[in-house]
Amino acid sequence: MKTLIFLFLIVNLTIVVCFGQGASVKADANACELNSLHLDGLRNELASNPTAKVIAKSYTSKSENIRVGERRTAYIRRFLEQNKGFDTSRLEFVNAGRLKTLENPKTEFYIVQTGEIEGTFYLVTYSSPNRTPCLDCCGEDFMPKNIGSKPKSAKPKQTNKKLKKGDR
Repeated sequence: MKTLIFLFLIVNLTIVVCFGQGASVKADANACELNSLHLDGLRNELASNPTAKVIAKSYTSKSENIRVGERRTAYIRRFLEQNKGFDTSRLEFVNAGRLKTLENPKTEFYIVQTGEIEGTFYLVTYSSPNRTPCLDCCGEDFMPKNIGSKPKSAKPKQTNKKLKKGDR
């Protein structure tokens, strides 16, 4: 019996240490699968606590304008509602302003219990400037999209053709 209690205690401590801390997902090649995994976990947390809600704080980078941050937030909200099945009444998005450092734009997710103001940090996901974060794998609709200034198009090559008299 003591061994069983000890084993139970070890398993619980492992879960608290591994999963009790918030996660951070950088904007890299692994971001899609990791974000999807953590967002599924966030949805499961809400399912196990019917009075909790999610507050997402969105930060724009120093090089972006506020409109880009608003587009990114709308994309994340739509993704969570349509693709991950989040209840709209339990999602709250807050524009947290502009980052003062050169770090990439980010969105922080907090689980807020009834009566709490701040909540418990759960996840921060980063995206490249002027792009949406990659939130899921395996489909065109989930890949990061350019939401900022459009990339400059390449100038057409100039040719060295001689002009005829009528072309001038």
